[in-house]
Amino acid sequence: MFKKLVMAAPILAMMAGTAFAQDDYPSRSIRFIIGFGAGGNADTVARIIGEDMSKTLGQPVVVESKPGAGGNVASDFVSKAEPDGYTIQLMVGGHAVSAALYNEQPFDPIEDFTFVSTIGQFPFFVAARAGAFDSIEDLIAQAKAAPGTLKIGHSGVGSTQHLTGELMDMETGADFIHIPYKGGAAAATALLGGEVDVVIDTGTVVAPQAEGGEFDLLAVSSKDPWPTMSDVPSLSNTVAPGLDIVSWTGVGMPAGVDPAIVEKVRSAVHAALANPEVADRIVALGAFPKPNSGEEMRGMIEHQIAVWTAVVDAAGIEKN
Repeated sequence: MFKKLVMAAPILAMMAGTAFAQDDYPSRSIRFIIGFGAGGNADTVARIIGEDMSKTLGQPVVVESKPGAGGNVASDFVSKAEPDGYTIQLMVGGHAVSAALYNEQPFDPIEDFTFVSTIGQFPFFVAARAGAFDSIEDLIAQAKAAPGTLKIGHSGVGSTQHLTGELMDMETGADFIHIPYKGGAAAATALLGGEVDVVIDTGTVVAPQAEGGEFDLLAVSSKDPWPTMSDVPSLSNTVAPGLDIVSWTGVGMPAGVDPAIVEKVRSAVHAALANPEVADRIVALGAFPKPNSGEEMRGMIEHQIAVWTAVVDAAGIEKN
């Protein structure tokens, strides 16, 4: 009997240590990794959410930028971090796009991560110069009547905006020329200057010009009209039945984090989004707060990887 107790002692000690770690978490600051430079949209979202999470968790949540390869540098870093809850990541829709665009990645985009919760979702808008087209139906009709003549500007080859445009082609039977630019602002400037006929980008890029009367927002990529711009029809309800494309931000961690710690982080994210001040700031960035479970976030990403892989293959986009 004594021998059995001696053999069991290390196991009991390990279990006690694990339980203490869960109860004590967090006992120090948490690194919040982003895959893009300081001052951008991802950095802003991380700081808004991280500041409120700090209040709930009782420890600083420190935003740290690791830019490069469309967010893959940050994802690689997080996937290989110690799964102790002290490294979290602001994940973005590009996580699913990268999985479709790269033949090989230094991490598995699903299995090497613990998905905590999405933060917000945001659609893309099809914008044209004011008065250029009567409606999204008119745009698609003209594109079909003269294949390969109308031009869509977007924020770079392989961007979610680019793939959304390619998917619109496939779903409507239109044939646009896709013109890449170095970012959404450059594409919007090209539209103003008449270099392209339409652009596809987020509300933060095209809404200011629409409010100023320079752009018409012809359609939104979400299945239904977007709550903050409900007068803009959806592609799904007009020219592409069933089409539903939204990008997103969310929180991830390395695979293998203790479920009790994951739940603490998830609760802090959800508490932040339940704060009206935080929610208003997220909406001001063009997103709609969308807290969910880790299982729901994982399922969404798996679905988007499948969709974007099919689009990349069908459009003949070269993979890296």
